[in-house]
Amino acid sequence: MWLSGGLFVVGLIVFLSAFVLRGTSGLHSPISNMPAQHIKQPVRAAPDPKAYTVARKFLETAVLRKNLDQAYPIVDRDIKGGLTKKQWETGNIPVIGYPAENADDAGFEVVSSYTTQIMLIVDLVARPGSSVRPHLPFWLGLVRAGGKLKGRWLVDYFQADYSPPLPCGNC
Repeated sequence: MWLSGGLFVVGLIVFLSAFVLRGTSGLHSPISNMPAQHIKQPVRAAPDPKAYTVARKFLETAVLRKNLDQAYPIVDRDIKGGLTKKQWETGNIPVIGYPAENADDAGFEVVSSYTTQIMLIVDLVARPGSSVRPHLPFWLGLVRAGGKLKGRWLVDYFQADYSPPLPCGNC
């Protein structure tokens, strides 16, 4: 038993020295010789009224599945999901559809606002008789095209803020 344990330890040392530490100056050698990349912190800014206009148009088109040709140019490639404009216009798009009766006047709550990105929450209310949750808040994110300070606003995130209820057990 001691012999097999000792043989294992010797084999582990040989493995580590041959494959893991090969070509390095030991365990404390740097992982990379490249300088660290520094990310510029975004600059806070008041919400741009043009971003609200794009967000509203997105709700009235992509979310309601109306005039989808107008929605395509205002969404970022992350939401387009590689779809062509022709594919987008079929309505089978990677955007949550919701029959909101208040798409044209729902209020936006600003979660964060920077010079090149904005995150909003919008509480949508379903049309009466719809077979969906009666009201549902959504996260709606916008970015400036190309990350440029004067780029046009594009919707790059849209997700329901909903968690299904947990079972109660013996309630």
